[in-house]
Amino acid sequence: MPSKRSIARGSVRVLVGIIGTGVAAAALAAAALLPLPQLHVAPVGQAVTPVPADQQRVCPGGLLDQSDPTSATSFSSFGSPSIEKTATTAIKQISLSTPSVQGGPGAPRVISTQTSGATQRPLIAGAQSQVASESDIAGLAAASCGEASADSWLVAGSTTLGSTSLVLLSNPSAVQDTVNLTVYSEAGVAQAPAARGIVVRAGSQLVVPLAGVVPNAQASVVRVQSTGGTIYASLQQSAVQGLAPQGVELVEPTASPARNLVIPGMVVANTARLSGGAEGASSLLPSVRLLATGTSTVHATVTATSESGKVIVATAQATLQGGAVREVSFDHIIDGSYTVRVSADGPVVAAARTVDAAAAPSSAESATAQAEAATQDFAWFVASSPLEDTALLAVPSGGSPKLHLSNTTAKDASVTLMRPGTSSRSLKVPAHAAIAVAVTGSASYTLRGAKGLRASVSLTSDGASSSFALNPPGPSAQPITVYPR
Repeated sequence: MPSKRSIARGSVRVLVGIIGTGVAAAALAAAALLPLPQLHVAPVGQAVTPVPADQQRVCPGGLLDQSDPTSATSFSSFGSPSIEKTATTAIKQISLSTPSVQGGPGAPRVISTQTSGATQRPLIAGAQSQVASESDIAGLAAASCGEASADSWLVAGSTTLGSTSLVLLSNPSAVQDTVNLTVYSEAGVAQAPAARGIVVRAGSQLVVPLAGVVPNAQASVVRVQSTGGTIYASLQQSAVQGLAPQGVELVEPTASPARNLVIPGMVVANTARLSGGAEGASSLLPSVRLLATGTSTVHATVTATSESGKVIVATAQATLQGGAVREVSFDHIIDGSYTVRVSADGPVVAAARTVDAAAAPSSAESATAQAEAATQDFAWFVASSPLEDTALLAVPSGGSPKLHLSNTTAKDASVTLMRPGTSSRSLKVPAHAAIAVAVTGSASYTLRGAKGLRASVSLTSDGASSSFALNPPGPSAQPITVYPR
């Protein structure tokens, strides 16, 4: 039987163990609750701002005609366009090769800035114009020298009887591009395997007849996507009725698909002279071509607001089936300049088209002369993107050029228009309004205070019309932080 002393010693050991366990538990709890010392090592990094790259623009080149009537893919360039260019640095210029065009002086050109360690992005602008007076192509065609991209939309063209549409694919880069064309018409998306995998060699322009992709299309829209590099896409459209040419136009890419689009400076002229035409009387009315770029049905509202005031003079509603092109016409619009707005509940692309008729030939002229006279011309007006605060403007020769500025913001804009060697002009563009000012052909300008404005240039004369949009340069590279391994 254990003695009382043994029992006492055991009790003490148990008590000490319990106390030790409690102390250990308290220490663990304190360690969990109290902040532990931490070691912080900040990674060594350095902010790097990329050097501004040279800016590059592509001028489409001279107008094209079929060099061999028996071949649908044989073309020749006739005449040479007038090109105006300007930049904040010296300009380098090269010509693109044209494997699908036989000769001619009007090769497409690439203009680019030449910088050396500049801290600010250089600016460059260019535009071209050409007056055609061939037996089957006549009219005024102007186009901006645009920036190449990997994805663009051409809202123009027709392949019905008497209409010719050529897609011009210019590759200014030093690498070969592979291009896929997705062509939409009033019937939907065209199934055209020949429009896929088109190879455009480095430093060249390739011509693709639209009729070979989607024949007998009244209204077309072309999406141009490239891999391997970037492409500047444009479209030449011409029309003829019998023996009389009915106009020609060079069309640049329109703004990317969006729910809200702005087409500045749609010019309507000489509407009282229009009577019939190569594509039917309805095609002579001012109209807007629309495409819902998705697969769902989209509801769109199109308005035309006079530049001389804030009055909406025409409104049209349209229900767009995804992938099918539709046009809405303004049948009661009078001569003038307008801002066209498109508002939709889904992404769309758009461009407007007008026809300008020349004065009728006198009765004293021979019947042959009257039949061969260029009785009308047409122009395409594309949607544009908001400008940055400073923009350059190059105005080519031809017609009576005007600069159109549209302000869709809620604040008045004060713009300074400067031409070298002349005094600057101060322009006020009221909120939700637009203005048009005359500019000089074969001249260059600088616009300051243009942030958020949409702009275009129109060139018009009796029975001749053309237009091109002003767009900001693509986004520049942003500063990055570099961390060593």
